[in-house]
Amino acid sequence: MEQRGIIKLALKAGQTLLLGIKLQFLFLLFTLAGGIVLGIFPALAASAKIILRRIVEPADATDSMFGDRRNTFAALYQEFRQFYRQSFWEFNGIGYIGAAAVGVLLVDLAVNKAWLHSPMIQYGLIVLLIMAMLYWLYAFTIYARYSLRFWQYFRQTLIISVAKISNTLAIIISSILATGLLVIFPMLTFVALVPLYLTPVVWFSYQSCQHVEAVMQHAAE
Repeated sequence: MEQRGIIKLALKAGQTLLLGIKLQFLFLLFTLAGGIVLGIFPALAASAKIILRRIVEPADATDSMFGDRRNTFAALYQEFRQFYRQSFWEFNGIGYIGAAAVGVLLVDLAVNKAWLHSPMIQYGLIVLLIMAMLYWLYAFTIYARYSLRFWQYFRQTLIISVAKISNTLAIIISSILATGLLVIFPMLTFVALVPLYLTPVVWFSYQSCQHVEAVMQHAAE
């Protein structure tokens, strides 16, 4: 019985690794399809969407060699492609607004450090930069989980990012651990970089979503 459990665990690990490799390939393929500049954000959004779906709706069985039928390359390609197309323009807007905010804050910090030398401005900019970075930790999961109007995604992301700080800390720690894993096994950079970082990000941010949803449901009762 114990041996069967070990074999099943090893099979599940292999299926998960294979799914990660497929996601990495699809991410690179669709990033290039969008000319990199317009492809990277919707490709990341599609990767997060698939990871979230596998978390929310896990496979019923893991006994087959290739596991869930959704994870065959043909099915995965169609699922990835569909969400990539749906999110292309909207998430490019969300992504580049977020990226521009981070860029402006970094420039402002450099300007203040070089010429203004104002501690109050410096602290204020650091707080805003932290908020912008928190936004990036949650943006992909929020977009994958909810169907909102364009500007509502920004508000929802900021609310959920501060709703449960323990999950935010867990995302940061898991990202550090993922970096350490890549240092030890650099080959993973080429085969599973995106899912390696996105999976814990999506997992813990999804826990925060559930927490906020439970609080709102309790308040409505």
